[in-house]
Amino acid sequence: MTNSPLEALLNKMSSMQEKAYCVFEYAKTSLVTVVQRHFRTNFRKEPPHRHNISRWVKQFQDTGCLCKNKSPRRKETKPEVIERISDSFLRSPSKSTRRAGAELAVPYTTAWRVLRKRLQFKPYRYQMWSRL
Repeated sequence: MTNSPLEALLNKMSSMQEKAYCVFEYAKTSLVTVVQRHFRTNFRKEPPHRHNISRWVKQFQDTGCLCKNKSPRRKETKPEVIERISDSFLRSPSKSTRRAGAELAVPYTTAWRVLRKRLQFKPYRYQMWSRL
């Protein structure tokens, strides 16, 4: 019976129980090869790579948890900055976001994001047309 690639991948992935087992076995023996041997006999499957076991032990020592680290989120824009950007564009709405960013000492991407997402400004510039 052949396994699909997805089944093979799922068999390789370690559950939280298996990770915890590896960390506690390492605490007892301090040898990764012994941890792998005990893992193989206990769970009846291929043990995790030694680098993974070492990484889990280090993570547990550093954080006290085997949970996945949350990815860093974008920092929230301070209300003072939002207010400064809003005031700047209420005074001169045709100003570019790059110019506003330079004047207010904030990245232009921050100015653009505040205008679009918080203040619901649309990218539109008035233009003078000559009559033909």
